[in-house]
Amino acid sequence: MATRHECGWDRQVTRRDFMHMGLAAGGAVVLAEGLSPAAEAGGAKTDVWVLHGTDKKALMQAAMKVIADHGGLGKDAKKVTLKVNAAWWSTPDEGGNTHPELVDAFLKGCRDQGVKELVMPEHPVQPAAQTFPQSGLLAVAKSNGAAMLDMKAETKRWQDVTLPNAKTLKKAQMPKDVLQTDALVNMPVAKHHGGAGLTLAMKNWMGSVQDRRFLHRNDLHQCIADFATYIRPAWTIIDATRIMLDKGPKGPTQNLKKLDLLIVSKDQVAADAYTATLFPKDLADRTKYIQIAAEMKLGTADLSQMALHKIEAS
Repeated sequence: MATRHECGWDRQVTRRDFMHMGLAAGGAVVLAEGLSPAAEAGGAKTDVWVLHGTDKKALMQAAMKVIADHGGLGKDAKKVTLKVNAAWWSTPDEGGNTHPELVDAFLKGCRDQGVKELVMPEHPVQPAAQTFPQSGLLAVAKSNGAAMLDMKAETKRWQDVTLPNAKTLKKAQMPKDVLQTDALVNMPVAKHHGGAGLTLAMKNWMGSVQDRRFLHRNDLHQCIADFATYIRPAWTIIDATRIMLDKGPKGPTQNLKKLDLLIVSKDQVAADAYTATLFPKDLADRTKYIQIAAEMKLGTADLSQMALHKIEAS
């Protein structure tokens, strides 16, 4: 796997850096603009889009175009549930939560597509009265008419579920709005995590579990993969505009790197596997839930089996 130093991630990624960026992972894949021949021919490779741009509005608009051009949010979707990371009392520039400018552009894009109901359920680690306003996410939810739900308070909106294909996490309580929606979208922030190595897309679903203590006490990585047997988002959009390389998941850190990237895929395992290459190898290697999920055939973790599409958004 490419190291941060090898790929030039000690500084901001410029457009020139991005256009020449490749991967040094096994079966190295060089990113190319447009669809790969396999994708054009209807091959089996998993599509992952890597978007670069310093303007977050333009970046998300480019992501929304990708989504619209590849199946959209579903036919006549009237309700969209968006899972952000708003767990921490952290400002947007500190990198603990999903960046509000990205969420704002996403919500506006949903409205433009005729979505009537937008819901953002979150089970924050720190009190929502602190985390939701400080993150900037509450303000953009309100400005777009989206309901940002504090699941610590919304006790009647939890639903008991059984995970029939899980190995360890057999039962859980999840938000009804995650389970009952026309389109489910996951928009985590990529960052270091003390217990999991990295918190990416699959790890972000822990904000949709009532009892997180069970996961921490019973093989965290297996439980994260187990959750992915049940929750399959229509789209995963990983915020890698800035990534926390230590002191996660809360921060703040003195080692926050600006990459100006979004990673978009219908396959949450593939999105996580690609995003892990943006971090130092030791952190990626500790993120075992990605490989566990791949072994459970929940998605693609092999980069050589991905059709990687690079888009310069601004």
